[in-house]
Amino acid sequence: MLSLPVLILPHHSASFRIIHPPLTPPASLMAIAVPSVIELKNVAKRFDSGLLALGAVSMHVARGEFVTLLGPSGCGKSTVLKLVAGLATPTEGTIASPAQKDQTGRSTAYVFQEPTLLPWATVFENVWLPLRLQGQSRLGAQSVINRVLEQVGLGEFHQSYPAQLSGGMKMRVSIARALVSQPQVLLMDEPFAALDDITRQRLNVDLLTWWHGQSISAIFVTHNVAEAVFLSQRVLVMGARPGKVVAEVHVDQPYPREASFRQTQAFIQHCRTLSEALDAASSTGVRSHEIG
Repeated sequence: MLSLPVLILPHHSASFRIIHPPLTPPASLMAIAVPSVIELKNVAKRFDSGLLALGAVSMHVARGEFVTLLGPSGCGKSTVLKLVAGLATPTEGTIASPAQKDQTGRSTAYVFQEPTLLPWATVFENVWLPLRLQGQSRLGAQSVINRVLEQVGLGEFHQSYPAQLSGGMKMRVSIARALVSQPQVLLMDEPFAALDDITRQRLNVDLLTWWHGQSISAIFVTHNVAEAVFLSQRVLVMGARPGKVVAEVHVDQPYPREASFRQTQAFIQHCRTLSEALDAASSTGVRSHEIG
């Protein structure tokens, strides 16, 4: 039976719950809960240096859900992604995710802050890379690569090299490379942090277009409150090291979300609520309570 880290709050205009300690939902909610694709239970991570990066992190992500991790630098957001991707193992606690079962690596795609493209390879060849590693020939992969490149707006740049692309275009290639294998899980570690604000906002809109309707479970890491609100169904606020989830904010606005969403009262209210959650999470001696 699914064990959620917090109570699911009614969808008012905006609401959040500070978590200290994690709460268990009533049986009625557990009975109707959507099964999780990703679930962490009391996960801690201590590095060989002795640094305790995470302390008792509990969270879940349902199929097709978009969840953002928000918090200060060094709170363990990237560590959570690596654990979910199977690139690291927890010191304590349990993790259930597709990457734990799939040894082929096809189930989970990871987009880093830098595009990490092969400079000697064309756009087509960079996107082909994960399929090539899975044994697919260039000819056999051509149709799906062309489709994904068209989807991210780079169809006519398939023969270009990374040095010929702008920062935003390079990130589109990186995202295309992640989507081409049709993953169950998409992990994104501050992918737009280095981009100018205009490009970042445009890619936020496009990312939701690419994700929506694909049944992909997404975990997105950012420091940007507005970006978190625009993209997410839920935002999990993490406290300072050792990192743990200290608040959960629901963004109860439907998809698709256009750029005009940023000018709405609902968007402004959600940004205000999330900022309040961040402030409350950083306070000392916070006890479990609800503001709505």
